[in-house]
Order: sequence, then C-alpha cells, then structure tokens
Amino acid sequence: MSRKIFFIAGMAYLLFVVYGSLVPFDFHPRSLDLALKDFRHIRYLKLGMDSRADWVANILLYIPLPFLWLGCASRQRRYALQVIVSVLLFLFCVTLSVAIEFAQQFFPPRTVSLNDILAEIAGTIIGIVLWWAAGDKVGRLLESLVAQGKSAAYAGLTLYTIGYLAFSLFPYDFLISANEIHAKFASGFLHWLPSRAACGGTLRCSAKLVAEAAAVAPLGLLLAVVSRKNRGQLIWSAAWLGGWLGLIIETLQFFLVSGVTMAASVFTRVIGVAAGAAAGKTLKRTSLWPLLYLLRPFMPLAGALYVILLAGVTWLGKGPLLGVDEGIKRLHEIRFMPFYYHYYTSESAALTSLFAVAIMFVPLGMQYWVWRVTMMREFVFRGAINAALMGAVISAGIEVGKLFLRSARPDPTNVLIGSMSVAVGFIAASLCTKATLSVGAMDGDPAAHASS
Repeated sequence: MSRKIFFIAGMAYLLFVVYGSLVPFDFHPRSLDLALKDFRHIRYLKLGMDSRADWVANILLYIPLPFLWLGCASRQRRYALQVIVSVLLFLFCVTLSVAIEFAQQFFPPRTVSLNDILAEIAGTIIGIVLWWAAGDKVGRLLESLVAQGKSAAYAGLTLYTIGYLAFSLFPYDFLISANEIHAKFASGFLHWLPSRAACGGTLRCSAKLVAEAAAVAPLGLLLAVVSRKNRGQLIWSAAWLGGWLGLIIETLQFFLVSGVTMAASVFTRVIGVAAGAAAGKTLKRTSLWPLLYLLRPFMPLAGALYVILLAGVTWLGKGPLLGVDEGIKRLHEIRFMPFYYHYYTSESAALTSLFAVAIMFVPLGMQYWVWRVTMMREFVFRGAINAALMGAVISAGIEVGKLFLRSARPDPTNVLIGSMSVAVGFIAASLCTKATLSVGAMDGDPAAHASS
C-alpha cells in the first residue's frame, strides 16, 4: 500500500515540478543553436540576502522528488539494488533540472542560472540521504496510517509532527555572516506582544495566535498516546515541552532573514501542546463517539463562523469597496491558469502563500468529517469528494469577494488549493481516528457497526 502511495505522490509531484517551472507557458521561439550556445555560458549569480530564500526554495523543491520515487522503487531488501536505484534517480533528477533550466530559455522572462541547477542538485542529494536515513520508517508509518490497526493515530500524529517541525523554520533563509547577524540585531526583529508590525491588525494577530496553538495541539495528542503518566503529570510535561519548543523556534527565527520573533508565540505553544495532551488523555479513557454526537449539531454553525473568519482575514484592509460594474470588469482581467500569479512573486513567497491557504482550509475538512461521520459513515473517498466540492465553493466565494476590493487580487489557484486542502483535512481526520472509532464500535456503539 505504501508503494502505491509513494507512486501516486511521486507522479503528482513530478508533474508539479515541471508545470511550476514553466508556468505561465509564454513560449518564445528561438533557434536551437543559439539556445545551446547561451546555455553553455550559463552564469553563476551572486545572491544577496533577499534572494537567499528563493535559492533555498529551489533546494526544498527537489527534496521530495527522489524521496518519493525511492519510496516507490526501493522497497526491496537487496542493498545493491537500492544503491543502483538511488544512483539512477540522482541522474534522472539532475537531467530533469538541466532540461528544465534549458527549456526556460524559451519561456522568458524566467532567469536561467547555474545557481538554480546547483540548488536542485543539492535538493536531490538531500532527498536521497533522507530516504536512506528514514525512508523505511516513513514507509512503515504510512502502512500503519492506512491500516485498520490501533497504530493509525500514532502514525498520523508522528507524520504531522515531522511536517510541523520541518515547516516551522520555512523558508530556511539563515543568516550566514556576522554582518548579517548584526544588521538583524539592529532591526526590529523582536516583538513581545502581537502588533501590527509583527502580524498585522487585531483580527490577523488573533487568528495567528489561535492557529499557532491549534497547530501544536497534535503534538500534545501524540505525547498522550506514547505517555503513561497520569493526567496532571502529562499536562505539566506537555506545557514544558510546548514552552521549550516555542522558545527554540522563536529564537531560531532571529537567525532567519525573513524571521520575526514574537514572545507571545511561546505561550501559545504552551497552551496548544497542553490542551492537546489533555484532550488525548481524555480520548484514551473514553470512546470518541459520544463526543462526536455532542459536537455534530454545532458543526454547521462552527463551519459558518470559520468561513466568516476566513473571509475577514482575507478581505480585511483590502479596500476600498468597488461597485458591481467595477468588480465584474476585474473578472475579465483574471488569469485562470493554475499557479499563474505564483510566478510573478519569489519562489519562497509563492510556497508560503500556497502553504498558508492550504493550512487555512484544512480545519473545514475536519469539521465536515465530524458532521458526516455520525450521520452516514460514508466511505472515505466519497466523503473526500464531497469535502473537496465544499472547499471549492467556499474558496471560490472568498475569491469572488476579492473582485470588489481594490487592493485585493483574486487568484483562481486558491480555489484549487482550498478544495484539495478541505479534502485532505477530511481524509486526515478519517485515518487518524480509525482506531479510536473501532474501539467505540467494539464497546457497543450500535451506529458504529454501520461503517463496517
């Protein structure tokens, strides 16, 4: 099963890399001889602090590529065969990188440089090393995640924790000289409390703090799964873990060019991990079904309020409000090509925007799962399709609203991202709670048997 997951993810990611590297597909014909001549003299550009995040983004872009394909092709036990596969994948990724950089000459105004090729080769090497270091463990976690056993929640929470820690220092644009550190120290990098300079207005700052607490709550759930401490000791340990985690992350933010350190974020992580641990301890003692039945009637209201919050965070400060005619006129100016507008910003900004939109919509999928699971026990695939459609409608509504705000730029790609993210939230909730719900069925929940 994990090989199939790696294969599907590998194919999808390969298409994403090629597509994202050539969008917006503004082809300009030129002679092959001239293209080869220019490519032989490809330059190495001297990058400043502002460009470092883009260079690192190219490294990050290629890390998953060999990792996913090794997961698909290297499940054999023979060491020599795995080495051969690794070498072949390295050569494939290098060839792909060079081919894409060469092809970009026909799609101006993309910048073709030796920096990108070296970054992508570095990403390929890191991806291969990561697979050899932890690939088998990730494969086993995926097997557990899709299995019916009680380890599904542990596997899902572990994978989430790995992803959270990896994302916490994105875009990895670390300071690399004493002068850069001195300049950062002289700037207003430290904010004790939320402020407009640190995170925007009141609504945005509030949403950021709540999101930070919610994002680390699964770490507390994982701690509850693996710990045998009593409730008081567990919550105390979780609070300490959250405090140290927040302190380390916020300290490391100082050493990032784009990092902003906010002391209040340490306390949000304390609250989030402790709350997650408390919830996990409760779920270990009781079936999840009574809680689901209790929460289900409130899900439509909670979903509506969450959508209003999303719209507020997205629209706030993007005025003035335009008339109907002006908004409709702007509609004709919109480019509907997926990821079209991501090209016209930096690689790091594009990835940050993608992740931000995705993270905002995932909770809707989880809310939809709570509402549906107690009513129909539908198959995960069917529920994911319905969740994706719901996400598309909601994200489309938010993007349509941007048409009537002069400072906002509607992006049809956000509809695609929002739709997929709601589906991911639904699937994640379904898989990670599978073991707990099975326990509920064995404990006598009559409705739970309908799902089998």
